[in-house]
Amino acid sequence: MPTEVKGAIELRKALRKIQPELAKESNKEIAALLRVVTTRARGFVPSQAPLSGWGKARGAWENKTFSSSEIKRGIGYSAAPSKPNRRGFRSLATIFNKSAAGAIYETAGRKNSQGLPPARKVTGWTGGAFGKGELGGVWESGREVNKSANPNAGRQFIDALPPLVDSQSGSAAGRRTHKTKGRLIFRAWALDEGRTKAAVLKAMNKSIETSIVAIKNTNINFRGR
Repeated sequence: MPTEVKGAIELRKALRKIQPELAKESNKEIAALLRVVTTRARGFVPSQAPLSGWGKARGAWENKTFSSSEIKRGIGYSAAPSKPNRRGFRSLATIFNKSAAGAIYETAGRKNSQGLPPARKVTGWTGGAFGKGELGGVWESGREVNKSANPNAGRQFIDALPPLVDSQSGSAAGRRTHKTKGRLIFRAWALDEGRTKAAVLKAMNKSIETSIVAIKNTNINFRGR
């Protein structure tokens, strides 16, 4: 889904200084394009939890309880540049899924299509010096195992969800990984067939070209702070 554009943020900042009204119009145009995808993504959220227990989650899942209205509210967009990530890249425009339940519905099964493997009981000496303690056992910890009493819980959960959709299906651009697949935003992006990306890039290019022309026609000193 991402496309790298160099120097765009600096030029957009310059455009806000030189022609603020045009910068606002550019952001509105981009936001309108992103709104189409988010509206479609919200339409893919089911009205009821795929598994009845998810709609009444307790314990560790209490903050991840399925709520159709909450998931829809969590899907949104931003036409403003994001903060730099660990690699120094920034997003010029973003479509996001904020709710925990929405993220689970979107991505479950990406890494493990059959769910996490059941935890194994690890046996070893516990208490006292080696050879003097009692033999005991603990269950595997960590996020890479299924801690449910039902060893097939992960697979059954994923089987109850719609299939993952590749957001780059039908597109030659981009490297396909499990991270390009999903059920809400990624599905909406796949159905969009690259139209929104092309339109957003066109709008950005238009604002960048305008800012370059405006900079050439001004005497702003960019060497100061």
